[in-house]
This record gives sequence, structure tokens and C-alpha cells, in this order.
Amino acid sequence: MEKIFKLIKSLFLMDVWTIFMSDTSLDNFFNSKGKILFLKKKKIQSKKPSFFADPFIFKKSKNKITLFVEDFSYLFGGQISKIQVIGDKIIKQKILSGKHFSYPFIFNNKKKSHLFPEMNEENRNLFFTMSKNKLKKSQSYLLGYKVIDPTIVKIKDYYWLFCSLKNKEENKNLYLFYSKNLYSDWIAHEKNPVIKNVNYARNAGNIIKFNGNFYRPSQLSKGDNYGSAIIINKILKINNSEYIEKKVFSILSEKNYQGIHHLSYLNGTFAYDQKKTVYSIFKPIYYFIKSLKNLY
Repeated sequence: MEKIFKLIKSLFLMDVWTIFMSDTSLDNFFNSKGKILFLKKKKIQSKKPSFFADPFIFKKSKNKITLFVEDFSYLFGGQISKIQVIGDKIIKQKILSGKHFSYPFIFNNKKKSHLFPEMNEENRNLFFTMSKNKLKKSQSYLLGYKVIDPTIVKIKDYYWLFCSLKNKEENKNLYLFYSKNLYSDWIAHEKNPVIKNVNYARNAGNIIKFNGNFYRPSQLSKGDNYGSAIIINKILKINNSEYIEKKVFSILSEKNYQGIHHLSYLNGTFAYDQKKTVYSIFKPIYYFIKSLKNLY
């Protein structure tokens, strides 16, 4: 009976993610241990058969917020879209599509904005430069690896790249690379993987600086429930021979959702995603059509 139940789950159970935004200060966020995110929130939902996840806030002005998101289609897989939120109006523009794109991490460097998406189904890790609202493909930045959830922060003289790696227990281990050049010459940390723990290894959004300290959001996947919570970790020490972080608090989803696995912050606004796990008789059909498309 247990095997039959697992088969039914694998065939028909689907995670459907939805994006939310919340305006609040970092003080309120840390003092409330993240609970303030759910008090005043704006919902941004995709049309079926797709969903939005992994939101990164790109720009914020008085009347408009621009995000990059994973725009996942059950027919076409993961793509990257730009979403502009103007009041109650949402404008969507697809900007990257292919085998699979997700986790559209954004990094600003020397007055240029760069997009470092996850593209682990390909044998390369490209970054893209944004110019006049268009993306220009650049070179591969980390050779020989299939990177999961790339997250970059600059601390003192070095850029630090946090990621998981495909085929190396991607949900359980955190790897660290560093370089003085954002675009190449990445050096593997001598203690890699710097974290071996499914409870808080994998990245869950951009690193947040608060009161002179750096905090890394990470994912908790409890049992079979992928993306069940977010952990906020304080970076205590980071150099080319040591990495130490400490869990500060965890954020659970709201009661009517079954998970939360991504958090982004910019200038007084947070974006995050929550999921509902639903049964759908259409799931086998979606994945069959997707597999056919991947053959060509």
C-alpha cells in the first residue's frame, strides 16, 4: 500500500509556487524573525499551467518594482521572466528560455547589472549583462561545474560565490568559491563543501547586509517536502581557509501553504515565494509533452 501511495504522489502531486512582496524595514524583519512578511503582502500569481518562483528584486522606484523570476511552465520547463509591478498592474516579459533556467540572481558591479541564472541542465554557467533593458550573453564564469542557485556577495577585496553543485548532493552541501574578478578566475575554497547539512546548506536568495553583518538565507527541505522553510544564517567568518555561519532564526510558511524557499530584499521591500502542494490528473500529460519537446 505504501508503494502505491508513493507512486500516486509521484504521478499526480505537484508543487505550485506563488510570489509575494512585502514592504518593511530590515529592523522589523529581524526583530520579528521574519513574521512581519505575512502581515501586509501583495500576491503575484502566474496563469496556469505555470507558476512564478525564485523572485529577485532588480529595481525599485516610487511607483514601480521590477523583479526577475523563474517562470516555470509544465510544458516548457524553467524560463526567466521580467515582471514589472505598477500598482495593481503586472507586466510580464520573457527574457530567457531554453532547457532550464531558474534562480535569476542579479549582481550590480561597476554600474553594470549582471544576471547569473541557474542553468544546470547545460554544461556551462553563463552570466548575462543587462543594457537598455536587453540581455547580452557573456562568457562562462565557472568552468567544469554545474552550478545550483549561484549567489554572489562582495566582502572587502573578494567576490564570494555560494552555490550547490549538480550531482554532488545539491540539496545537502554548500560550496564556496572566491575571486578578485567577478567574471573569471574563481578559486575553490579549501574546505569545500563548507557546509554538509540538508537543513540549511542550499541557498534561498541574495545575501543581506544588516548592521555591518552579512546574513545568508538558506533552504530547509524536511523529508519529502522540498522547500519547507527558510533559515537565516549569520556569517561569522569568511576567508580563503575558513567559513563559519550560525543559524539565527527560521521562517515557516503561512498555515494555508506547504512551503517557503526563497527570499530577496532591496531598499525596504522583500519578495518571497510560498507553495501549495496539489494533486492534478494533468501532471503526467504535462511532463510527457515536455519530454517530447526536449527531444528536439
